[in-house]
Amino acid sequence: MHPHVTAVGLMLSAVLVLAAGLGVASVQAGSQESRTTVWDGVYTADQAARGKVVYDRHCSSCHLADLGGSSEARPLAGDRFMEDWREDTVHTLFTRIRSLMPFDDPATLSDDAYLDTVAYILQFNGFPVGRLALTAEGLADIQIEGRDGPGQVPSFALVQVVGCLTQGFDAGWILTSSTDAVRTRDPSGSTADELRALEARPLGTQTFTLMSVYPDPASHAGHKMEAKGFLIRGPEGDRINVSALEMVAAACEP
Repeated sequence: MHPHVTAVGLMLSAVLVLAAGLGVASVQAGSQESRTTVWDGVYTADQAARGKVVYDRHCSSCHLADLGGSSEARPLAGDRFMEDWREDTVHTLFTRIRSLMPFDDPATLSDDAYLDTVAYILQFNGFPVGRLALTAEGLADIQIEGRDGPGQVPSFALVQVVGCLTQGFDAGWILTSSTDAVRTRDPSGSTADELRALEARPLGTQTFTLMSVYPDPASHAGHKMEAKGFLIRGPEGDRINVSALEMVAAACEP
């Protein structure tokens, strides 16, 4: 087992609520040659029509007929939906819906009903119809992104990064030579097997200031670390309000 440090940030309660509703997954971008996105036509019109029936019966009372959301449920369409889901995968969306919906009777519909509902949500958001129906296989390979292509994970998203733990000039902690921030739906530190897999991940060029790191991670200075937490982008640099900090390797070489 790797040594680990767990820190609860100032906004962790909000992160936990969102993460619990969205399931557990990290987003890894595929190669450009093999990428499939929601703009490639990943569902059929018939599937979306069936999904509308399911949605109207089981979802609209909370998420509303226009998918705009309510005080009880987050939007499933428009800009707020894209902020929640861009740079993630259809698999994460499907898993969230299958695990937690309908709200008053979760995980009680068939997989086909949940797939149809996802197809309807994609159609409502303007993603094009295709020739093949959405199936459970391969959902993790379908990226959700804007019309202009992939972008940075937005501020306030729960993210995962891997970098070198370094103490800053103000005695605070930063991750240098870090990978880009990717979405995660789990605020907890990765498992031992997941951390071993991260050992081979190349480092990057990003720097993140770490906020609310507790307990003191001084014993991990210079180590290759995984950080998870709430991303806060800003003109003076990006910060992560840390929910978990785990050692990936004792040596940290770019």
